Amino acid sequence: MNLFSEYRQVNQLLGEKQELVFYAESRHYFQYFEKLIRDLLATQKVNICYITSDKADPLLRETMPGMRVVFVKWMLGFLFARLHADMMILTMPDLDNFLFKRSKNIGTYVYVFHAAVSTHLQYRQKAFFNYDAVFCTGPYQVNEIRKAEQLYSQHPKELIAFGYPLFDSLLQKTRLQNNSGAGKEKTILIAPSWFEDCIFETCIEELLAELVKLPYTIIVRTHPEYEKRKKKEYARLQKLVNRYDSLFLDKETNVLDRLPQTDILVTDRSGIALEFAIGCGRPVLFIDTPLKQTNPRWRELELEPLENSLRPRIGLSLLPGELNLLASKIRELENFSQGFRERMETVSRESFYPLPASTGNGLRFILQKLGKG
Repeated sequence: MNLFSEYRQVNQLLGEKQELVFYAESRHYFQYFEKLIRDLLATQKVNICYITSDKADPLLRETMPGMRVVFVKWMLGFLFARLHADMMILTMPDLDNFLFKRSKNIGTYVYVFHAAVSTHLQYRQKAFFNYDAVFCTGPYQVNEIRKAEQLYSQHPKELIAFGYPLFDSLLQKTRLQNNSGAGKEKTILIAPSWFEDCIFETCIEELLAELVKLPYTIIVRTHPEYEKRKKKEYARLQKLVNRYDSLFLDKETNVLDRLPQTDILVTDRSGIALEFAIGCGRPVLFIDTPLKQTNPRWRELELEPLENSLRPRIGLSLLPGELNLLASKIRELENFSQGFRERMETVSRESFYPLPASTGNGLRFILQKLGKG
């Protein structure tokens, strides 16, 4: 689609009032909306407009009755500020803080999480200030958001006990994978976050040099934001991976296709660790890079971020300077994995809203707000 075609598309959207709009920055984000969208479409009560900024998004070529899919990228800021809709749902924090402004013609803005981490360490201080409602993954997020509202004199938002549906999807996919007997070739997945001190920026060469000594296929997965924001570094990473026959860059769009096939996950501060541990029932090998402190004022809430407190329960850690111990640490994971799935069921009950029941709270909230409940 060229700019002129996008211009016509945007003007068409602005000439209509939408009922419910979803926005996805790329094709990777549908996995976080999917359960909610399919539940909504099953009611046959709501018309959905799904806006994607990824021209390779497969939804642009699929037909889902009740959902219109459109591509908008270059005129997105213009569209955001003028869109007419009863409700808009996003996984994008910092609404109204930078380029993408709230529209006075949208009734309710809803945030859905694309990581099950806390709200005050890895997100900016004002990341959720301008949302009307937040679909929370667990009570910890409710506590954090309410504390921030009090501390920074913010208007209270509607907080919905929604859970994290991707956990359930991963659990089902992992069971199918295990029952089929597929994936016998042992695989290690390296999947860091995309902050300045991530694995790719601190110790990736040393890490790969140690991993290629082991009898595993090594897959390197980059975060979509890393590819977008660090183009030179990503090109350098591609060259590094190409040096080794046992290394591959991950081409899977979403974690639902990749994680159930993975035997060992190596990460740093990424929320993918919780997805692997809770959803797949397997322990994580952490590289102890510095904290991902997107909000330098996070300690003002006096609440320990969930991803920090759960770290010793969901995996083992290794400092970047201790990578020569990698092989022995992986052997330790075998002992750590004994009874791990049962321990993760306990962690899930303690920390997250129960699935699949909690996702119904999100569905009911949307239908009630739209007058369809």
